[in-house]
Amino acid sequence: MFAYIDTALWNNLGHHANSARHISTELRGRGIPCAVLGHVDIEAGLKDELFATPWFRCHTYGSYDQDPVCGWLTNFEIVSRTLAEDLGRIQGISRADTLYVNSIQPPQFMGVVRWAQSIPEDQRPTVIMEFGTDPGLQAVDTPEGLRFHPMDTRVDSRAVLLRYTARHLTEADRNWLRLATFDAQSSSIFQMLLDFPVGTLPLPQQAVTSCRDRSGRRPVTVGILGHQRGEKGFDKVPALVARLLAERDDIRVLVHNGWPEGMVAQQQELRTIAAADSRLILDERTADAVLWAALLEQSDLIVCPYNRNRFISSYSAVASEAMANAIPVVVPEGTTMHAVIREFGEPGTIFREESVEGILAATNAALDDFDRLAGLARQASIRWGETRGARCLVDTLLSWQAPS
Repeated sequence: MFAYIDTALWNNLGHHANSARHISTELRGRGIPCAVLGHVDIEAGLKDELFATPWFRCHTYGSYDQDPVCGWLTNFEIVSRTLAEDLGRIQGISRADTLYVNSIQPPQFMGVVRWAQSIPEDQRPTVIMEFGTDPGLQAVDTPEGLRFHPMDTRVDSRAVLLRYTARHLTEADRNWLRLATFDAQSSSIFQMLLDFPVGTLPLPQQAVTSCRDRSGRRPVTVGILGHQRGEKGFDKVPALVARLLAERDDIRVLVHNGWPEGMVAQQQELRTIAAADSRLILDERTADAVLWAALLEQSDLIVCPYNRNRFISSYSAVASEAMANAIPVVVPEGTTMHAVIREFGEPGTIFREESVEGILAATNAALDDFDRLAGLARQASIRWGETRGARCLVDTLLSWQAPS
């Protein structure tokens, strides 16, 4: 049995549903039974589409203790113990099985470890856990290179809790446990923090559009897509959009925000701009597979005005979708996104300064060189299909299975 596990598989917001779609579809297409286990409150339509089972009581990003001093620690204990209990309710697990746990945070890491270590060693299944975000370290540029420091646990406890959980691992756990990210730079940072092997998986995003060559396209539709949050630079988006519309007559702007109630002030600013300029298109719907493909198809250039520190050690699903679907990008320097566009022929531009001016300059540079970048993006999508996507990912997951 192959079990796809995601305690944040709840609705279509963010990357979780798409990852589940790609991986479970690929496995089932090969005739490999795949059980999909999500959150107990998974939306009915998504549950039916994925043939998913509502199972896990605590959401990956849920907060179950708001105490300002120790809530970070008690939340970790509540969620990890609840997850271990929920995993313990799965019947018939054996060494021949594989569990893939998508987009984990520290409580999920500890919960899986606690559960698996309660099983006799010769009966433990292969467990592959993927770290879905950065480890919560502060990166500092020094003459010797990047240095990383943990944050105050009341602000961000992830690095401390990840290290604490890894201290519970033994040499024997290497026989069944596989840790991973979707980016080599991220994997090396996690491995440094955990002192345990961390592998790199092929990104699951794959072509869901026509992958058309956008060369010669006018006006160019500049897309800012996804689950918008502070670390994704959404605080700068209203000013960026206003400047782009004021300075260029060869563009339209498409801003999709699947969670408009998350940053209310910025979303309202965008509504005001859209009311005055029809070239700004706002979409505030949570994107299912059909809508997401349509948003990508409409976009000719995707801008990711993201925070560098957050994405030094974490991949971007949106930037990966752009590469897979032949769309040029604007991304921050020194991040996993920057590494991806370097690998795939540089179908985009980068910004060094995390400011409206810096992002605007990189976006204008991409627009001024658009036809060449669009051609490169088309070539990148072809190479992406050969080395990334669900087929390559599932090949790797199956190769990581421990001998039964």
